[in-house]
Amino acid sequence: MNKFITSLSIIIVVYNKAIHECESFRSILEMRTDDSNLDIFVYDNSPVSQKINYHKGITIYYMHDPNNSGVSRAYNEGALYAAKNKKCWVLLLDQDTLLPVNLLETCQKAVSKYPEIKLFVPVLELKSGKIFSPCRYKFKRGFYIKKISEGIHSLDKLSPVNSGMLIDISSFIDAGGYNNNVKLDFGDFQFIERFRKKYKYFYVLDARCIQDFSNDEVSYKSQLTRFKFFCEGARNIEKEFKSDWLTYSLLVGIRAIVLTLKHKKFSFIFTYYYSFLKSK
Repeated sequence: MNKFITSLSIIIVVYNKAIHECESFRSILEMRTDDSNLDIFVYDNSPVSQKINYHKGITIYYMHDPNNSGVSRAYNEGALYAAKNKKCWVLLLDQDTLLPVNLLETCQKAVSKYPEIKLFVPVLELKSGKIFSPCRYKFKRGFYIKKISEGIHSLDKLSPVNSGMLIDISSFIDAGGYNNNVKLDFGDFQFIERFRKKYKYFYVLDARCIQDFSNDEVSYKSQLTRFKFFCEGARNIEKEFKSDWLTYSLLVGIRAIVLTLKHKKFSFIFTYYYSFLKSK
């Protein structure tokens, strides 16, 4: 187990939240043992930097990005850090994922048993019990699935999302990493599209994590800001076929209409035009 821990770097991306308040970081603290030395790379997209406290059994490297360059750059920077420090694996996390205390042990056993697999993921559930990841990926978006079995699955049929992915660092780099131009939405799907060109399969672990979106703002202002990221992600994602433009246009257009009806504001339609259609 210690050999696996030594080979691992955990990447946590935070935004406007103290690291010690993040569900993912708290979960990692629960995983410590007397002889463990967990390596954590914290990428902070917040406007103001934060002080990182010392924690026994944990080495933390902190990088502050006041420009909020997004999760894709964060994971790429974390992977570079891991490679420079001769790590073999990276575990990607966002700030709001609750992890089971035996997650690392489960990862170690699966990695040892299936050395040919380069991507391992837990089942990621919402508080409602719905399976958030892996999801069925069709029409450039993810769809909930009702159940998933432990074992090897095809990336042609399913796609995991960012938080919880355990990736072989050499394979991460070989696939091209994340697209830095896709800051938030679509970033994980873009990575999987790159990854599956070289690696066809991934492994679903016997582990369940809880994704908590309860702290996400639902105000008009926050939703408009989020929609701008959504438009930018759809605009900047790599498109292999000309038909992909039509698919993304419909996807973003439908989102704009839904948000317009919900908030009774035409700002979403204008954002769709100026941030996606016109910039195309």
